[in-house]
Amino acid sequence: MKSYQEFFAELKRRHVFRVAAVYGIVSFGLIQFAEPLAQALLLPDVFLTYVAAILLLGFPLALVLAWAFEVTPDGVRKTADAAPGVIEEILAQPASKRWPAGLMALVGVIALIAGAVWVGRQTVSTSQTGAAPEDVPGTIRLAYVAPADDPRPSIAVLPFADMSPDRDQEYFSDGMTEEILNVLAKIRELRVAARTSTFALRNRELTATQWGDTLQVSYLVEGSVRKSGDMVRITAQLIDTANGSHLWSDNFDRPLANVFQIQSEIAERIADALAVPLGLDEGGSLTTPTADLQAYDLYLAGRNQMRRRGEGVSEAVTLFEAAIARDSTWAPAWAGLAESRSLVPYYGDVAGDSASWAEHLGAAEVAARRALELDPDNASALVALGSVHRDSWQWEAAEDAYLGALAVDPDNVEAYQQYAEFLFYVGRQREAYEAAKRALALDRSPIRLNAAGYIALYGGRTSEGIALLEEGIRVDPECGVGSLRSNVRWGYVDLGRWEDWWDAHFEFIRQCGGLGEAFDELLAVWPAPGPPPENLDIGELPWLQSHSKSMLAARLGQHELGLEKRLESYAGAPPYGNSGSLFDRVLDPIRGDPRFQELLSRRGLAGIVPDRLPADSASAP
Repeated sequence: MKSYQEFFAELKRRHVFRVAAVYGIVSFGLIQFAEPLAQALLLPDVFLTYVAAILLLGFPLALVLAWAFEVTPDGVRKTADAAPGVIEEILAQPASKRWPAGLMALVGVIALIAGAVWVGRQTVSTSQTGAAPEDVPGTIRLAYVAPADDPRPSIAVLPFADMSPDRDQEYFSDGMTEEILNVLAKIRELRVAARTSTFALRNRELTATQWGDTLQVSYLVEGSVRKSGDMVRITAQLIDTANGSHLWSDNFDRPLANVFQIQSEIAERIADALAVPLGLDEGGSLTTPTADLQAYDLYLAGRNQMRRRGEGVSEAVTLFEAAIARDSTWAPAWAGLAESRSLVPYYGDVAGDSASWAEHLGAAEVAARRALELDPDNASALVALGSVHRDSWQWEAAEDAYLGALAVDPDNVEAYQQYAEFLFYVGRQREAYEAAKRALALDRSPIRLNAAGYIALYGGRTSEGIALLEEGIRVDPECGVGSLRSNVRWGYVDLGRWEDWWDAHFEFIRQCGGLGEAFDELLAVWPAPGPPPENLDIGELPWLQSHSKSMLAARLGQHELGLEKRLESYAGAPPYGNSGSLFDRVLDPIRGDPRFQELLSRRGLAGIVPDRLPADSASAP
């Protein structure tokens, strides 16, 4: 027993107990500080794990150093042996003096372990709804590289001009543009700008250098299509945006039946000119052809309607079904049908119809799975499947599908946007923000600006969200993406910009919803731009649906009314659809209410604490 006590006396003499206590308590504080630091700097979740691991590994090293060395007025020296009688003097002290050092060391050890356990629980909590971007395969991580840091040649395909005799084949020339873009996107060593970016600017008169600066690309592909009978002439050229020089150009006069071969040849010539490999496996192909040219024509018409959104989505369903009727083994047509079917509930009159939601999502899933049977690497089908699962609140299956799409096509902007929205729906706001920024880097079109804008806005980056949404409105003033104005008005309320709210609200009504008698009714109770009149009963406001009343009430601090209207807006809703606004930061005061938690529970989201974004940065993504 004496030797045991002497060892502990030696530990005390060498200040090992003191070092253990101080190290453990300081480490616990550092771990707690690292969590808000990671949020502020948008660092990956693994940062906390690294901090905890370093501190744990450093603990035994600190004890060994405390044992072996001591600090003296002359500097750090190897600890000398105890002078005669020192150990005996320590042992002779009463317990009230001997025990505190050991107890403090125990407190330090417990603090260090508690900090490590806390990090472990944080990591598990984050991973419960799926893998973070840092945990997915390297091919997906590559796509998170900022475009400016991406070493791959960057290229954009401008809309090909319709040179047909009657100029009535624009849908075909636009479809050909999109198909060439899709073929180029399959070359992993190229970074290809999204279609929506170039199509949104199709009428702009820009030089090659201006196109390059606007789209952030080094090369352009432009050309024309002339379709006449069963013949087609396609002209294409590759341009260096740095100086406008032509690196390659050619004409292709072929029977229409050779259109897929032309697409492959154009991609191969561009790859040769830029000295990048095609990256195909033996026997692989850049295109997925169909032998039925009428099916291809119907498919291109369907893609054209999809671009219109609105009523075009339902028309696209009809066209894709007609294409499938002609060639039921062609994967792109099935993928197009899956995409259009998954969008019908958002653009058709079925918002509160559970049976219609089930019908369209079920049909979209069938189409997506059929496309994947025919072509397991069809990214569009995987994105559509992910959206079906997301809107059915099957969160794990949704994430698997989205990550599968990004593994196949690391630059798929639609996959990034839909995945960003999924992440926001399940409260993973920091990850959602990063995915939305990547989508914007690839394609700064209104639909991407809307998604990134509302993710920033509802996540607490109010000024940044407003800036993104206002940019989208400038690009799309005719309300093609109606939710731009619907979303931005809540940002104006957050900042007390009531006149801007008024303008955005009524412009949203005028362009996106129609006016009707409710307009006059609203003017009767809220007659002029500015804050709401005193004693205004938000619950009785005309032309505001229950969801909007909930949003306004919550922002004015009327939390009970906000909860009441939120529950009312979901009372008759089908068990499908958007859950994004459930994690709006202004709902935090009612988030713990059992009624709200029950609403989340029905969506499989009970108990999730939103991973909030840090405060506004100086600039938008």
